[in-house]
Amino acid sequence: MINPGVGFRILLTTLTITLLGLSFLGGPAAAQTPAAQSVEPAADNGSGVQEWAEDLEDLLRDEDHEGHRSDRIYTLVDEADGRTVTRTALAIGVGDSYIDEDNRLYEVVRIDGSTAYVKFVEQVSLPEISAQPSRRSGGGMASWLRAGAFRRPWLAQGNAPAGDRARDGGGGAGGGRSRDSVAIYHSHNAESYVPTSGREFEEGRGDVHGVGAALKEALEEQGVEVHWSQRLHLPHDGGAYRRSRATVRELLQKQPVTMLDVHRDAIPAEEYITTVNGEEMTKVRLVVGRQNQNREANLEYAKRIKAIADQEFPGLIKGIFNARGNYNQDVGPRMMLLEFGTHETSLEHARRAARLMAQVIPRAAGIEGGRDTVGASGWRTALWLLVLAVVGVLAYVRINAGSWEAFFQRLQEWGARLRGLMGQK
Repeated sequence: MINPGVGFRILLTTLTITLLGLSFLGGPAAAQTPAAQSVEPAADNGSGVQEWAEDLEDLLRDEDHEGHRSDRIYTLVDEADGRTVTRTALAIGVGDSYIDEDNRLYEVVRIDGSTAYVKFVEQVSLPEISAQPSRRSGGGMASWLRAGAFRRPWLAQGNAPAGDRARDGGGGAGGGRSRDSVAIYHSHNAESYVPTSGREFEEGRGDVHGVGAALKEALEEQGVEVHWSQRLHLPHDGGAYRRSRATVRELLQKQPVTMLDVHRDAIPAEEYITTVNGEEMTKVRLVVGRQNQNREANLEYAKRIKAIADQEFPGLIKGIFNARGNYNQDVGPRMMLLEFGTHETSLEHARRAARLMAQVIPRAAGIEGGRDTVGASGWRTALWLLVLAVVGVLAYVRINAGSWEAFFQRLQEWGARLRGLMGQK
């Protein structure tokens, strides 16, 4: 039979570790959670982690994720009425889903050549957004649990209360600037706009870097710190996302609140041209990889981006693809791939869209804006972990107690110990 003192310590340790996980994941304060955690390999704690790592490596090598090429276009067709829902240069798989401009959710059910047949699933309700942005308050611990093991925790300095930021220098001249930051990079550096440069791809830095520059400048005008990497990941092939993973690692050292991979699409221009506030520009499509453990959190983030953009700049967001792939989004809950226009639209049209997105992203990421809901899925997961941990410990104690009478007596002893620790009689 288990010793009462040993059993008590087992229960206390289990609850402590689980509650620690709850504080790491955050909850309602998840608006302050940084974009990502270290992506360096963890110690092998079991076959499940090893299998996940091997699956990830396969995804990073997948030739289907070569990128946005105009010679490989998929048309999504509603199987019910034959209507074209959208087109995309992304690799499509059965089970992928798409939320269109009117928030209708479709799921890919079969693929025939370059045609992907979809079925209507439901009308999606986007998160409720406050009418006016407001500066957010400080949060708690900003660590992230992944793959059942603790990663190296770190605190986002911008999450500290205003007084702490001021004492620590505030991240800017005079201590008045928040340390919350946005990271930008380009997995497909060569992507360009034909009306601007005369070609789809440039050897080296293509026009898409100009979109990144516009986004950076507009964010900085609002006082947001930006870390923009122009590192090259050439050639434009299936290994680009694997090569850009090194850039992601580098940017993670900056502890950004969100990380944006800026691209352009490769479908006909008419699907992307729009007018917002009387100005012609390109639409922006959001892409979430569905083959990683952060899928739900990143999808919620995409919905929040669309909700804010639909409120402030109707017509700016083209839709949300929940696509087969990883896109390096396994490293955190606010990783987003954005497609600014297509190869047939101009760089200037994309730059105009980027300037508007710079007003949307900070609010959606929790740097400025209403309550963020990205942490909800992590909170539910942590609660389940807590329940399972308690049930497991109690079952273990019941087996070792030998009888229900001894079991309840053991619980009473533990209860008395807990009251003693809390200073109660």
